[in-house]
Amino acid sequence: MVRRDVRHRLVWAASVMLLVMGCGGTRSDQIAVSGQVQFEGKPVAEGTISFMPVNGTGQTTGAQIVDGRYATTVSPGEQAVQITGTNVVTLENPTEEEVSRGITERVEQYVPAKYNRQSELRVTVASDSTTHDFDLQP
Repeated sequence: MVRRDVRHRLVWAASVMLLVMGCGGTRSDQIAVSGQVQFEGKPVAEGTISFMPVNGTGQTTGAQIVDGRYATTVSPGEQAVQITGTNVVTLENPTEEEVSRGITERVEQYVPAKYNRQSELRVTVASDSTTHDFDLQP
């Protein structure tokens, strides 16, 4: 039950973030992109991917990563990319407060900062370049 609550909150928060990131601008020039995301050779089961125009024009967009795959629409041109990957982890030694509140799990971000908040990942999106796969290493 707690695990479902944690996942529900995580999905809700990611959806709100993606909705806000996708607001503004026009989608008529957007290009459908998709791909796979792996960390240490394994698919990222749950996470997010964001595309931010490097030149400041165009729309920031993002998508959820599910079972190592994503699909979204992105403005053409060079994009900065941020990727997160999360796991739900059982608390081995919960505090008394966590026990009293029924908290037995926490969400853990396992993809290193060099791929998200400190990311230097870049891709060029064009009508002839619509598949972008990412094989992330520690």
